[in-house]
Amino acid sequence: MNRRERIQAALLKKETDRLPFSLWRHFPNLDHHPRKLAELSLEYQRKYDLDFIKFTPYGMLATIDWGVNLKFTPGFDIATVAAEPAIHSADDWTKLRRFSGTDGEYLHALEGLRLAMLDIPKDVPLIQTAFSPLTNAMKMAGEGALLKHMREDPEKVEKGLEVITEATIGYLTESMKRGAEGVFLSTQMSCYDKITLEEQERFVRKYDLRILEALKGITWFNVLHIHGSQIMFKECADYPVQALNWHDQDDGPSMEEARKLTDKCFLGGLSHLKVLLEKDAEEKIGKEVEHAWAQGGHRGVILGPGCVVDPKTPEKYLYHIRDCVYATKR
Repeated sequence: MNRRERIQAALLKKETDRLPFSLWRHFPNLDHHPRKLAELSLEYQRKYDLDFIKFTPYGMLATIDWGVNLKFTPGFDIATVAAEPAIHSADDWTKLRRFSGTDGEYLHALEGLRLAMLDIPKDVPLIQTAFSPLTNAMKMAGEGALLKHMREDPEKVEKGLEVITEATIGYLTESMKRGAEGVFLSTQMSCYDKITLEEQERFVRKYDLRILEALKGITWFNVLHIHGSQIMFKECADYPVQALNWHDQDDGPSMEEARKLTDKCFLGGLSHLKVLLEKDAEEKIGKEVEHAWAQGGHRGVILGPGCVVDPKTPEKYLYHIRDCVYATKR
């Protein structure tokens, strides 16, 4: 099998010649430059022989044009964060400027994607990263302020989410035109300790489904990433995506528990928060790879981290993951 065939088979829960896998990380401070982001993404794929690329523009990208200023940390290990919120009152949600998603700061990621596609191996799928509109809203206002606005002025927040959703759809449809084959859609607010089930339906799912509907027919490899420690897995398991990714090793639920709720392909199996940052973890890593390969009788699992690989993860561990994957070859 080539890499694309391997991923396609896994998504359909068919047998593969070995365990499909990928790894992804951010490249702090370097990922603001389109050419460098493209080069680093391709280098990462080549070094570890990844079956697909999760393209990772910097996480605050979609907030810049709405007024977020960034705080940079020297070096290449710590991602940029908001220096101060762009949203100060509930009324601010009604004043968001509309963007096409192909202009402003989005162009940096789109240009990086274009450059990556010039040299990507033909059999390596690439999926574009995007965030749930409520996740971007949280990055713009801060979690506490966002929740306050949602509960005191929900209609105003919804007006803002409409604008964010429109830009996200534009950004992703243009990403597909430039060569991406799916989206890695991340929701960071779908957690029982953050919002209620009613709020999940009203402020998260509604807009996520609109984004996924817009990609229907032009993508084949869409992943929902459910971020956090008390995630609403059951409420998200039926999203119209081909694979689900979450902190299965670090926060749960386990793949065995999740399999009782959905027959979708799982992307995960590696502890990015614990094992990959421990000393002398090769044996634990090997067991995680073996466990992922055994899931579902060698079907329906793509090995990957529960979230991004920490830049401080020893490189020898990443090569070890690759070697353990090779060992599963039939």
